[in-house]
Amino acid sequence: MILLVTGGAGFIGSNFIRHRLETTDDKIIVLDSLTYAGVLDNLKEYLNDSNLLIPNYQNDLKRVEKVVSNDGIIYRNVRNEIESERLHSKLKDFSPRYINNKELSTEINKVLGSGKLVFVVGNVMDEPLDEKLMNLCDMVVHFAAESHVDRSIFNADVFVRTDVYGTYSLLEAARKSKNLKKFIHISTDEVYGRAFEKSFKESDPLNPRNPYSASKAAADRMAYAYYQTYEVPVVIVRPSNNFGPNQYPEKLIPVVTLKALNNESIPVYGNGKQRRDWLYVEDTAKAIDLLIEKGEIGQAYNVAGRNERENMFIVEKILEITGKSKDLIKHVKDRPGHDLRYLIDDTKIRELGFKQEKTFDELFYYTVKWYIQNQSWWEKILKKDEEYKKFMKKWYEERK
Repeated sequence: MILLVTGGAGFIGSNFIRHRLETTDDKIIVLDSLTYAGVLDNLKEYLNDSNLLIPNYQNDLKRVEKVVSNDGIIYRNVRNEIESERLHSKLKDFSPRYINNKELSTEINKVLGSGKLVFVVGNVMDEPLDEKLMNLCDMVVHFAAESHVDRSIFNADVFVRTDVYGTYSLLEAARKSKNLKKFIHISTDEVYGRAFEKSFKESDPLNPRNPYSASKAAADRMAYAYYQTYEVPVVIVRPSNNFGPNQYPEKLIPVVTLKALNNESIPVYGNGKQRRDWLYVEDTAKAIDLLIEKGEIGQAYNVAGRNERENMFIVEKILEITGKSKDLIKHVKDRPGHDLRYLIDDTKIRELGFKQEKTFDELFYYTVKWYIQNQSWWEKILKKDEEYKKFMKKWYEERK
């Protein structure tokens, strides 16, 4: 089977790809535009000089042209200077091949003829590219999205374009495909909005309360509409709060761990009583495996970790593991529209056979240790990603 995996250089997408390559004979086409959160190092051991491809013309990036200068490699004629600098930063340790669009399908088939993975640098908003890749695959697993609530509060525009229009573009390509067996759309538990005592079932109404969750809810319902209207074989997955290795250091666990390791103050929103249900990223991958096999087309499935913890518990546990003092904790102004609690009922997927094999404590300890032992992975981001540094500085300045 050939899978098209969008957003495959991101946290959940890359972990899913690694899991799938290690446990199946699938061949995988990755589509990722390498935004700030797309990290090629997440798939480094699977990439080589032949399987990292950049189409020369893309609707979103315009013409992509590599130019070698005295200052190193630059990318000309991309959308703007920021995009050029980003591509340069992301690709400078790799050797991508620049492919004429007319030859892209042939090149992908050639790569997959002798290997299991091909990585295409491109955006899900590029409709011709989506169609080309859709015609080569049997199934889609659609992770690609802007996913950080804090960033959505600063700039909702990119969330609407990527999460909503990008999903629409991919669904349009799926609608035209003759051979697609399933379109697995990765949504989130945040589409339900704030939970109180009752956990949300898949049949409950969606009530998002921030721009990120609203964009994901729109994409979720767009996917469902394409099933209802055009019979696109959609299956919707709504996982709870993921954690694990390779998570970009803007989310709670990596942020706190890295600040603790660097003896920096640790910002905690409000009183830290916000509650999240924590789901290990490989368990998410296993849930998707199950839905690829058994998920009913047209249905949504919650995937819960059943590990509800307060944010303050998470912070204090990380300080315990890293051997740091609680004096590092600094309570800061809460973010706007911050949902106190998310909670979902995942009986439906459990009845299909989904279960976790390890305890939260084991997986949490392993995750924190991974960041401790993989300093080179996150140091590159903290030191060299100017976009990341600017955002973190601006965001937490406003929390004072």
